[in-house]
Amino acid sequence: MNLHKIAKVTRLNKLSKGRMLLIAAAVSWSAMNSSVGTCTAAEAASLIALSGGAITATADVTRLGGIPYKSRSGQIVVSGSKSDTDHQLVGCGSQAQASYDRARASEPAITMDMLEIAHELGTSMEGLEYSVKTASSVRSKIERKTDKALKAGQQPKTATEYVEETGDLIRYTQVAKNSQLATIARRTVNLLEKRGYTVDKLDNKYLNEAGRYKAIHLDITSPQGISFEMQLHSPETLEAGKATHGMYEEWRRPETTPQRKEQLYTQIKSIYDNLPQPKGIMSLASFDHSHPGGA
Repeated sequence: MNLHKIAKVTRLNKLSKGRMLLIAAAVSWSAMNSSVGTCTAAEAASLIALSGGAITATADVTRLGGIPYKSRSGQIVVSGSKSDTDHQLVGCGSQAQASYDRARASEPAITMDMLEIAHELGTSMEGLEYSVKTASSVRSKIERKTDKALKAGQQPKTATEYVEETGDLIRYTQVAKNSQLATIARRTVNLLEKRGYTVDKLDNKYLNEAGRYKAIHLDITSPQGISFEMQLHSPETLEAGKATHGMYEEWRRPETTPQRKEQLYTQIKSIYDNLPQPKGIMSLASFDHSHPGGA
């Protein structure tokens, strides 16, 4: 891996050579784990011993760490770091944990590719510390889906099935100028495919005039078969998201009444509807290659 490229794509031009080597090691470890499955504690101990002290033992052998990155605000964040203290799927079983661990282990290598793409496009990544969904968030999603199935009189899926069908265990937010959003979306798809990624779905939320929310969502599969999500936003839609976050959280709660949900939906939609429309956004067609007959 080109060490000077690491400094450029992370926007950390004063990285020491030692720090760049550690980042390269984290990416290599991640790429290995995503290809062959996460290392067991015994395998990790063996690798640590063979490293002659270059790698130190930690309680979490899934990853050597995330990728540091200087955000638009100038803050230095580390990819996936919110999961470092929240990665145990308590009560979900070993198979569900293994599925989650594989996605989490894959994140640094995928993140490096996404940062290289953003660097080439002149865009930025937002909220990179959340690039791995935390275990508590995954458990909450499993509980919501289980509860929904039971209320519908259906047999819930297993925790493992719910984890494996969660397409945003790894997720990214790419930010581009509002006027360039459609062009950046097309170029992002092209650059992903050049790197061997498969873009399974493009969902242009601007095409749904009745929708409450505006962005472009990509469902992507890595060359190693890891599914993840990328959202493309403008600074304006990011600010709208922050302004409406509380309303959205209330809207999606099961106990919120239908009347209140309708009121919240209208309020959120009004905020997004007042944003400037990106140039050429209505000509960006959605598609879905993940299902036969998808557009």
